[in-house]
Amino acid sequence: MRRSAETTLYRFHDLSLEVRQEGPATGLCLFSLLHDLSFVKLHKGKEETSLCLSIRMSDQVVNFPGAAWEVFRMDGLCGREQGSDFYLTEGTSVLHLQVLKGEGEATLASSFFQQPPLLQQHFWGFGLLKLLRPVGLYGLHAAGVVSPTGLGLLVVGESGCGKSTLAIQLIREGWCYLSDDTVLLRLQPEGVESLAFRKPFSISTNKNTEYAELPLGGENNPHPPGKKKRRVDIQDVYPEQYVTGCVPQMVIFPRIIPELQSTLHPIGRLSALGRLLSQSGPQLFDKMTMPHHLKVLNRLVSHCQIFELRAGLDLYREPGTFGRLVSEAKGRVHVPDCD
Repeated sequence: MRRSAETTLYRFHDLSLEVRQEGPATGLCLFSLLHDLSFVKLHKGKEETSLCLSIRMSDQVVNFPGAAWEVFRMDGLCGREQGSDFYLTEGTSVLHLQVLKGEGEATLASSFFQQPPLLQQHFWGFGLLKLLRPVGLYGLHAAGVVSPTGLGLLVVGESGCGKSTLAIQLIREGWCYLSDDTVLLRLQPEGVESLAFRKPFSISTNKNTEYAELPLGGENNPHPPGKKKRRVDIQDVYPEQYVTGCVPQMVIFPRIIPELQSTLHPIGRLSALGRLLSQSGPQLFDKMTMPHHLKVLNRLVSHCQIFELRAGLDLYREPGTFGRLVSEAKGRVHVPDCD
């Protein structure tokens, strides 16, 4: 890798990340994203690094190796793979990841900084998640919360299923929180641990009046029509309830239904495993890391109570409904593996 003019060190739990860049402006979007993803900037010193990203500028066309085959194309990004090497591009710039070495080199065209901010974030975010997989950290699209009695809960689902709404309801009742959108899973001796990843919350712009106590930021980067969201720095209001991790004992998959009353229904492990995989970033999957990833998810479903939340109108009209349902479900016997 080329040696960059400036080096910045970050820590994420027990991992460290070194970022090398040619100039102060080249990594601005990445640095902002790292802050939002729970990476803590370190003072320079003798720090043994786990992962490394370097950034250089070049307007020359960067070609993929001929043997690199396309594994996905979506949301403005294209990924190619050759052995343990991975290449990510948004059309003008390339991020080359040597995942076994824990290294990545980004070759950025000057036009990269004119790309939509959301696309730039996806470019860096995908690269980070890809680098974390070989060290046993796997992303999950989920809100993570912990009850006052220590019950770890993951609310898993795609955007728009109500994860943020449910998490905020529980936070108001005194629950601690990891994230409203993304956590990382890793296998520990005591079980599967969920780690806080994305810190800012996002709420729908049409629900502003329901969150009067929260510091609403500007609208997030472009979303599909009718799905605009605003950033919420939740730690400004509930700083003492933030936790960096937990061992989940319950997993809930919410599904909004046109009914008055909400209910929790146990689901089988096979169904739960399929749903977890669909919310784990399938574009990130590869032959090298999938066996251990599946081991983590299987351990999770084997040691957690698992429910589908059929979310009715009472969840939004009657504060405390979700917390009550979770409390009532806590003592239920785990269902057998059938669907």
